[in-house]
Amino acid sequence: MIFVGTLLLWFACFFSYLSSNKQRLIDYSLPKYIVWIGFVVAVALAVSIFTSYYGLVVAMLIALLLIMAMWMILVVISSHANRRSMLVFSLGVGLFSSIILLGGINHVA
Repeated sequence: MIFVGTLLLWFACFFSYLSSNKQRLIDYSLPKYIVWIGFVVAVALAVSIFTSYYGLVVAMLIALLLIMAMWMILVVISSHANRRSMLVFSLGVGLFSSIILLGGINHVA
């Protein structure tokens, strides 16, 4: 389930990046109002998933840490991949999925 929470955070960060006027992955930016409502919902769902394994404060800190890392990775990767939104999306899914699956953040019973 932590994998699902991490993917929710990646979707939220990726679409929030696509709503920026400065992004160069797609020709037009997505509507900010809809994207940021989705961002808040996705982060709330991810934190609730994380709270099934960790305490509330730890789950919120993990979500904050992942969001900051994802936005930094998005800026760096997208600056080198103009007009390749699927490449950036799949690189992020692969990177953060492998971090979670290889034991970067895992549940200890």
